[in-house]
Amino acid sequence: MSANKIPGISYTWLESGKKKESYALGIANNNNQPIDQETVFSAASLSKPIFAYIVFQLVEEGLFDLDTPLSTYFEYQDLIEESNYKLVTARMILSHTSGLPNWRKGELKFQYNPGERFRYSGEGFVWLQKVTEHLKEKSLEELAQEYVFHPLGMKRSSFVYLEEFDDNHSLSFKKNGKQIAKSKIKNPNAAASLQTTSYDYALFLEALLSGKRMNPYFQQLMFTPQVPVDPTDGKEQQIFWGLGVGIQVTSEGKQIFQWGDNYTFRGYFTANVEMGNAVIYFTNSENGLSPVRELVKLAIPDPQPVYDWLGYK
Repeated sequence: MSANKIPGISYTWLESGKKKESYALGIANNNNQPIDQETVFSAASLSKPIFAYIVFQLVEEGLFDLDTPLSTYFEYQDLIEESNYKLVTARMILSHTSGLPNWRKGELKFQYNPGERFRYSGEGFVWLQKVTEHLKEKSLEELAQEYVFHPLGMKRSSFVYLEEFDDNHSLSFKKNGKQIAKSKIKNPNAAASLQTTSYDYALFLEALLSGKRMNPYFQQLMFTPQVPVDPTDGKEQQIFWGLGVGIQVTSEGKQIFQWGDNYTFRGYFTANVEMGNAVIYFTNSENGLSPVRELVKLAIPDPQPVYDWLGYK
């Protein structure tokens, strides 16, 4: 942390699918408030696997189908004029093959044909969120509390900022050490707005790895490679996307992963789905992904080819 100028970290690791140890180190703000196990961080894109977990439970209920075009269930006005609009399915959204950009600049437009290739897209998750909210007539926050946070005992987690976080939440810091004010999110975003702790997120990973509240078929489907993330140039493909999680196939087994980057909040998780070993950490620094190799290796010595693909220095 000192070498990388990271003020605070929330770090938990799992062994054989169960929480082993949890650490809370450093400070949450310039007032030197100490980080502890209940300090809330912004989880950024680590929101996406939790939303996928909700989606599979809704599919199991028969609310919608993974391969039926989303336009069947909900008219998304932001895309309704686009010619490819009626081709996109939930499977494409979860595997990042919808053809949509990560985030729009101006009007939302397709960058590729749906199903053509991998293109990481937060916009796709927002669209699928709107479908689920429409069909259930509940907000994402209400769905998350009902299907994830309450049943799993995640008491310090939310897709919006809650008043009870006021006494113990982390601010964040730029590379130069400048403190950034907390964005108190009011509208839930399936791709990016999760507020949580590493301890709470480890509870989710325990459930995900054991298949709790999931049909075994859907758990297996979630962990099955759907699309390679990049051309391999003749090399063996190691990095794919499943349904809601990244997948790296290594000599030590299949691992799922997701990184988070909301600029000055950065974090990462990876989990070996065959052995149940996992690491989840959040930082309050723009530098938070620089030491990802060292931080994961503390608990999981397995190969991590995804690091080179992510490209964080």
